[in-house]
Amino acid sequence: MAVYIHSSVSHSACGNSYLDPSLRFSTVPNTRLEVTTNIEDDPQYIHFFAMHQIPLDSSEARLFSSLTSVFQQLIDNSELTSSDLAQTALLLGSTSLDIGTLTPSQDKALGLPKIDRLSQYLQQYFGLHPYNLVVNTACTASINAVSYGKKLLEQTAIKQVIVVGCEFYNKLTTAGFHSLDLLSSEQLLAFHEKRQGLILGEGIGALLLSENKPSKKQCYQILESDSACDTSSLTMTVEDGSHITTVINQAITKSGLNPKNINLVKVHGTATYNNDLAEFNAFNNYFDDLPPVLALKPFIGHTLGACGVIELALLDYLLTQETLPVPSYVSEHPQSILLPFAEADKAIKSFKHILINHCGFGGNNAALVLETI
Repeated sequence: MAVYIHSSVSHSACGNSYLDPSLRFSTVPNTRLEVTTNIEDDPQYIHFFAMHQIPLDSSEARLFSSLTSVFQQLIDNSELTSSDLAQTALLLGSTSLDIGTLTPSQDKALGLPKIDRLSQYLQQYFGLHPYNLVVNTACTASINAVSYGKKLLEQTAIKQVIVVGCEFYNKLTTAGFHSLDLLSSEQLLAFHEKRQGLILGEGIGALLLSENKPSKKQCYQILESDSACDTSSLTMTVEDGSHITTVINQAITKSGLNPKNINLVKVHGTATYNNDLAEFNAFNNYFDDLPPVLALKPFIGHTLGACGVIELALLDYLLTQETLPVPSYVSEHPQSILLPFAEADKAIKSFKHILINHCGFGGNNAALVLETI
């Protein structure tokens, strides 16, 4: 059975793909946040990619309003009826979920949030099929949700699957990454020799997966995927890239392809030293001739568990465009760039087979292969 990305909506620092006629791909973070720790007397400031035109806070009202809006926009974009929705399962991938809206309990030593609060809310509010599932595998959460959604369509009687990736600003996440000294003070320079680290971002992505090919001119068919955990470390994948190589090889082989058939790689590209090094080694070990790469985190930040779906939704948007977003630092410092970036004047619809790669904190690696139809 063929499974297609039928339609999509994303809301990130680039804008809202349903409301905005043209998304803005800028490498300049749109927000500056104050971070205070118990150790430092003076506050420090970090860059952040916030959702465009939504005042930033960590309130429950903002979270549910923005999530509901994007979900409704996907329904409208897909022309789903109430009868359709009743046969539509929901998968949601996120790292922090609604943790920013929670308050400490006065009568409990340890607060235990309900992991499926967001998915159950969407299922009940929109009258979806009872099946809803949350995937929480760090930065690979929503790309793993897409892979699982494909299997649901192939192996059950469910007619459609909506996959959501969401990540919202919250102080716990920003303070945590700040304390780990993983944040860049300037730009997110994916695969630059002098990269300084990541910049966090937030956003919502929503995809409708269907066995019915959409009527629009071009779309993506999801061929195959693979996901596995690297147990060599408690925090990350091995830097020689060997585990990433195993996962991407499985995804490509199961798709009936070989390395020479891959025309473009959408990289994870967080701009942390270790992660970019692992990806760089994996691609160089696997491909005899490296295909061009596309990195989207320089424009939206690292949206953690939501990045898989948000970046797929951006790829879906790019099918309507004649150019690709390429960070300006690539042409400004060509001698410092570790991988061959795709040229800006190439339309994404000219690449037939696209490899999607993601790496998660804790060593979960995931890859997925798309075919442009």
